[in-house]
Order: sequence, then structure tokens, then C-alpha cells
Amino acid sequence: MAAAAVVFDLYGTILTIESMAVHVDAAGVGDAPAFVADWRRKQLEYAFLSSLAQRYRDFDELTALALEHTCAQRAVALDVQQRASLVEAWRTMPAYGDVAPALRVLAGHGVPLAVLTNGTPISADAALEHAGVRALLADVLSVEAVRAYKPDPRVYALAIERFGCAPHEIVFVSSNGWDAWGAARFGFRVAWCNRVRNAPETLLPAPEATLAGLHELERFVTGPP
Repeated sequence: MAAAAVVFDLYGTILTIESMAVHVDAAGVGDAPAFVADWRRKQLEYAFLSSLAQRYRDFDELTALALEHTCAQRAVALDVQQRASLVEAWRTMPAYGDVAPALRVLAGHGVPLAVLTNGTPISADAALEHAGVRALLADVLSVEAVRAYKPDPRVYALAIERFGCAPHEIVFVSSNGWDAWGAARFGFRVAWCNRVRNAPETLLPAPEATLAGLHELERFVTGPP
């Protein structure tokens, strides 16, 4: 069965979160990669908590709050302008090298492509434009429409509403194991893009496919289910 659409996670799947270490280092923060990893963990923790407590705050706000916490936890002193600049830098992350070629190949098969992101529509669009891949996507779907974060099923439902199909007709691609699990639980055909060779999640259902990179995605999308 041909896919009705291929839907991608944004941060960590299309855009390189680890590239934020350059900006953090420029702000004078030591051990920038570890700082970014802590910041990312707190950002996701705040997103999960916001959904569980049904007290939605947008992803830009949570990113800023997570940065503030990370600075406090690591005893890093950044002024207001430095923190604002770091949050703004989330709109300037480059795409992974395998992204644009994979999107072009899939577009050549006539498969609609979209992003489904925790990010705000403005920030997600700006980031994709900056990365040079926005024009390859039919749509950018944001959790802001339902005011809850992945893996809430209402978020994944945005994709089937947009493309007018059943869950199993969507191929969902994420590098985040928790997101791949949520999408599989919803009923999507899931390709987990495991570039960094993380251990698989033990919580079932498992993704249908595990990819070393998006260069392997074409075969999964166009081959038999």
C-alpha cells in the first residue's frame, strides 16, 4: 500500500539539536554539548508535564524556561540578552545532511510530505526556511492546534485530519524513541531514524523499521508494508 503521506518530527529528526552547542559555546558556557543535552531534557520534561497537567504553554516559552533551569542547575550566569539569543537560535539550526536528499527523492514519488512538531508554527516555519527545506514540505503541523504535546494522541490525529486517511496509511519518521513509540501506539507506520545507535525502547509497540539514516527511508516508504 502506498503511503498517503510521510510525516516527520522536526527537532532531532530534521534539525540538528546538537548544533546548538556552537551558540552555547559562543556564550562562554563550558562543556557546551552536555549543557545542550541537559537543556533538551528539561525542555521535553516541561512539555510532558504541561500536557499531563493540562496547562499548555507554547514550546518557545518552555524552551526559555528550560534554559533558565539549566543555567541555574549548572551555575551558569547568562544575562537576559544572551538567554534570548540562545532561544532564538532554535530557529537557525541546520538540517542533517541526509534530510534534503531524502525529501527530494520522496517528493519525486509524488508522496506528500509534512512535519508534525512540538514547536510553534512561527518557529518551526522559520527554522525550516533557514534550513532550506520548507519548500519540500506540503505542510507544517504544530501541537499548538490542540494545545498538548506529543505523544498525546490528539497531536498525531492532526496528520490524519490533514491528509484524510487512516493512521496506517501515514509513515511517521522520528529520531526520538519516545515519539516513535507514541506514533506506533497511535497506529502509524513508524520509521525510527536511529542515527546515533541508541538502544531501542523496551515499551511496546516497537517501530516497524529502524533506519541508520534518512537515506534508507525511500525503500521503507515505497516497498510493501
